[in-house]
Amino acid sequence: MHSYDTIIIGAGIGGLVSAALLAAEEKDVLVLEQHNSVGGCAATFSHREFRFDTGATIGSGFQNNGPMQWLADKLNICWPTQPLDVAWEYREGKTRIPLDNNRHTLLQHFPASESFWREQADVADRLWAVSGKLLSLYQHSRPQQIAALLHTLPAKVCSPKIVQLSTMSAKGWLQKHKLYGDAAFSRFIDAQLLISAQTTSSSCNALYAAMALDLPRQSPCSIDGGMGTVADILSRKINSSGGQVNCREKVLSFTVDKNQITEVISSKGRYTTREIILNGSSAELATLLGKEIPSVWQRQSCARWGAFILHIAADEEIMKQLHSSHLQLVNANSGKLAEGASLFVSSASPHDRTRAPEGKIALSISTHTAVQPWWEARKKGRDTYTAMKQTYTEKILSLVESHVSGFRSNIDFCVAGTPLTYNRYTARHLGLVGGYKQKSLLPPRQNRFGIKNCTLVGDFTFPGQSLAAVTVGAVLAMDRLSRRL
Repeated sequence: MHSYDTIIIGAGIGGLVSAALLAAEEKDVLVLEQHNSVGGCAATFSHREFRFDTGATIGSGFQNNGPMQWLADKLNICWPTQPLDVAWEYREGKTRIPLDNNRHTLLQHFPASESFWREQADVADRLWAVSGKLLSLYQHSRPQQIAALLHTLPAKVCSPKIVQLSTMSAKGWLQKHKLYGDAAFSRFIDAQLLISAQTTSSSCNALYAAMALDLPRQSPCSIDGGMGTVADILSRKINSSGGQVNCREKVLSFTVDKNQITEVISSKGRYTTREIILNGSSAELATLLGKEIPSVWQRQSCARWGAFILHIAADEEIMKQLHSSHLQLVNANSGKLAEGASLFVSSASPHDRTRAPEGKIALSISTHTAVQPWWEARKKGRDTYTAMKQTYTEKILSLVESHVSGFRSNIDFCVAGTPLTYNRYTARHLGLVGGYKQKSLLPPRQNRFGIKNCTLVGDFTFPGQSLAAVTVGAVLAMDRLSRRL
C-alpha cells in the first residue's frame, strides 16, 4: 500500500493548482482523476480531428499581477495565451455591443449607466489589489500576513462604498444607480452575470458582481490548444516536480478513523495519506463518505444551473459573419435567459491548427438549463431523453441562424452534451455548474462532516467561477494546508 503526504481527488483546475504548489514544495502528492484527461470543466477533448473545450472557453486572470501570472511566476511555467481585443460581442435583436476594455460602444447604447461602470471599475480595481496582496503573502508567516493585510485592507475595502455594496445584491446596486427600471440594461447585466457568475442580479452579491463584470476589462485571452492546455501544463509540472497524476482512476470511498481520513480506496488501489484535497463540494464528499447530502448544503450552497452545450465542427467561412470569436446571443422575445433563450458561442482561433483541420473551425454553443428535467427525461427512457436533446439542439441552431445566415449549411457535425454528460465526465453532483449561491458575502461552509484532514477546493469554495477565482481559492487553501504538512 502506497502512502502520500496529500492525495488530491479530481484534476480540475483547483485540484491541479493545489497539487502543483505542494509538489513544488517537495511534498509527496498523488492526483486521482476518474476521467481519461485532466481539466474538469476547463478541459479540452478530441473528436474526429477537432478539439473542443468542455465548458470554459475564455482565459481570465492572466493580466499583469493577475492570479494566473502569479502562478506562472511561482511555478516557472509559461501560458500560451493570445489576447482578445473583444472578450465577446453581445447581440440582442439588432443590438450589437462588443465588450472590450474601453466600453465606448457599451456607453453609447446605455449612456445612463456611465456612473455605474465607473463605480464598478473602481470597486473591481480595489478587489483585484486585495487579491494580489493575498497572493503575494503566500507562505509568509502569520504575523507578516496579518501586518501586511492590516496595512492594505483599510485603504482598499473599508471605504463606505465597499461596505455598502457588501450588504446588497447586484439588483440593489442597479437600483441605487436608478438603472433597474431600464429593462434592456437590466437584461444585459443579467446576461453578463450568467456568463461570469452563473447567476443573475437578484441572486448575486454586488461585490461578486463587480468582479464578474470586470472580465472584459482585464485582458481576456484565448489559450493555444484550448482551455485544457492550462490543465495539461499544470499536470506536467506536477509530474516533473515529483508528484503523480493518475487518470482513469476513480475514488470509490474512504476509511475514516476519529474524524480523519486514513485511507483512500480507488478503482485501482488503496492508499494511505496525511491530508485529502477534494476538488468538489459537500455533495461529492458525502458520496465518498457514504452519507446523505446535507439538506443545508442543498438549500444554501447548491448551484442552480447545469449546461446544455453543442460542440460543432464547421467551415471556416462562418467566421466572416461572427466578427468576434465569442458571441452572446439573446432572444429578445423570450423574457428569460436560459433554456436556449440566451447562448454563448465560442470559436477556436482559425490560426490554431491544433483545434481543427485546415479550412475548418471548432465551435461550442452553450446555454444554462435546469438539471432536474434532464434526469427525469432519462428516467423515462432513452427515447425521451434523446428527443429532449433534439428539441434543445433545434432551438439553439435556430437562434444562431437568425444572427448568422447560413450557419446550418456550414456544419459538418454536431455533438450535444447535457447535465448528465457533465455528471458522467466531471463527477459534479447532478451535472451542476457554477459553484455556490452568491447572495451572501461569505462562502458557505463546505466540509460539513467534521473531517479534520480534508480540504475542499474549486468553485464551491471561493467567490466566482473562473480560472482566476478557482486559482486564488486553491492558493489560499494551500497556504493554510502547507502549515500542517
